[in-house]
Amino acid sequence: MPDELAWTGHGDPAGPPVVFLHGTPGSADDHPPASGTRLIRVERPGYRGSAPARRPTLLGVADGIAVLMDSLGIERFGVLGFSGGAPYAAACGARFPHRLTGVVTASFTGPDRELHTVHGAERRQAWTLRHVPGHGRRFVTRAAAGFGPDAAGVAGDWLATDIRPWGFRLREVACRTLIWAGADDPGRAVPDAPLIAARLPAAEVDIAAAGHTPGAAHWASMLAWLSSGPTFS
Repeated sequence: MPDELAWTGHGDPAGPPVVFLHGTPGSADDHPPASGTRLIRVERPGYRGSAPARRPTLLGVADGIAVLMDSLGIERFGVLGFSGGAPYAAACGARFPHRLTGVVTASFTGPDRELHTVHGAERRQAWTLRHVPGHGRRFVTRAAAGFGPDAAGVAGDWLATDIRPWGFRLREVACRTLIWAGADDPGRAVPDAPLIAARLPAAEVDIAAAGHTPGAAHWASMLAWLSSGPTFS
């Protein structure tokens, strides 16, 4: 049974439900304007009210989201994941696509194990962190120590997304998916977007005039896209 996840509700309780997965680390105010939706901001293990997971995984969080939505009596909903939350949104699309009106991944860095986008010294470091027993956990625990009360959540995110296998392939995200990236994002989100889309069964790409963090109009467009899914059209 997945551990219980803390959450907060925003917007219209009668609106189309959308789960929002914040970035890493993400603050308590890190969520888009609800724009007429019932926005459910989920705190991953180790963040603000959610107990740390003994072994953090993307699919473990997806299972916790399914349990949370069951407890709220919500069968169909959308998922919007931003930055460090985007892999968890993809995990929901792989775990229970039949429940989703769609998945939006915003500022999404894809899985290097599948895309092979990390090279040189960064690839050598990644290999060491992933394959030397205990090294990855020690490294991320030290690196996350400066994040205060959210350190366990940050370390859990890095373990789940960068150190451990994701537990699914992108082709298993079997629901409609929107991949959003800001054209001025300095990370891998823009070059990764078409590579991710090519592996998904039903994907759209939106490269917007923005940086890493979407603006209010971008958030509104993403939420409108989710709300136009099969349940709400």
